[in-house]
Amino acid sequence: MTKTDYKNIKTLEVQRRLKLLGYDLGNTEIDGIMGQCTINAIKRFQQDRNLLVTGSIDAETWQEMVDAGYRIGDRLLYLKNPPFRGDDVKTLQLWLKTLGFYKYNENGIFCLKTHNALKEFQENMKIGADSILGGETLKHLKSLKRIIESHSSSNYPFIKDLSKFKNTGDFKVIIDYGENINDTVSGINYFKDKLYICRSIAGYCRDILAATGVEAQVTVGEDDNMSLFLKDRISFANRSNADILVSLNLAYCIDKDANGSSCFYFKGAKSCSITGRMIANMIQDNLVKETGLLDCRVHGANYAILKETVMTAVLVEPAFISNSIDKDKINSTAFQMKISGAIASAIFGFLKE
Repeated sequence: MTKTDYKNIKTLEVQRRLKLLGYDLGNTEIDGIMGQCTINAIKRFQQDRNLLVTGSIDAETWQEMVDAGYRIGDRLLYLKNPPFRGDDVKTLQLWLKTLGFYKYNENGIFCLKTHNALKEFQENMKIGADSILGGETLKHLKSLKRIIESHSSSNYPFIKDLSKFKNTGDFKVIIDYGENINDTVSGINYFKDKLYICRSIAGYCRDILAATGVEAQVTVGEDDNMSLFLKDRISFANRSNADILVSLNLAYCIDKDANGSSCFYFKGAKSCSITGRMIANMIQDNLVKETGLLDCRVHGANYAILKETVMTAVLVEPAFISNSIDKDKINSTAFQMKISGAIASAIFGFLKE
């Protein structure tokens, strides 16, 4: 099979999935050619799923596309390894969350927390508590659908008791950086520069937090995780028992004039992380004030680093590495320390509130 044949087959599968999800592919329909209509459909899908809108199929977009193909009731759902993942799991989590049984991000992964929440619902409804979604359990959930849809759902994940920080310093922040979906288009030199800058900011931020009694850890470079890859960093973060995760990335755009700083928090179909939004806004305010960079605002997003981590998580993009002026600034140690100070100050401010 030639590379062209493989690319055509992959494009055919992407088009097939987009078509099944109701996206318009234009007059050409499913033809195996990555034309403008297909690119536009991909962009609409990414926008609908709160993903970075690029028009290309990266690993995160593909996973979302696969997940989107499952509807609740299509299959039995239960705890297994590897876990079930898909929109059917996300819908189950959203329903259980709205009813008060599930208190985390609807990440679409049938994890132990989903298992326990489903069991609690079954016990509450006095039906067989086997933690399997199907049959009678699904029937009971669907009978509550009108109640579920009439209620909003928002403040997840919860953060543990902050009063402990005042007495024992029992509060932990994990700082993350590494490969990102944008790196597929930014090129190896940008990638190397980004890692160097983000590593420096992460280190400065960790030291500032640690100096004031807040336990801080970096996802990359610790003894049990040397990987820059997203999946490994998420796994490491979830084992860390941290309260807040701050992920660092430098934005990239083919428009070299694009500049400024942005922060992101988790936003799902019917919920968002209120604590994440609060921290993201505090960081963004500090960044703009301390650095003088353009305010590109705070945004809700469905990125894996935000939805698949178990703690409150925010993503910080303090500047565009593709912009020569921004790049010159963030290559400066003094400027990196301003960014680190802005992040640490926001975390201190959050703890005080």
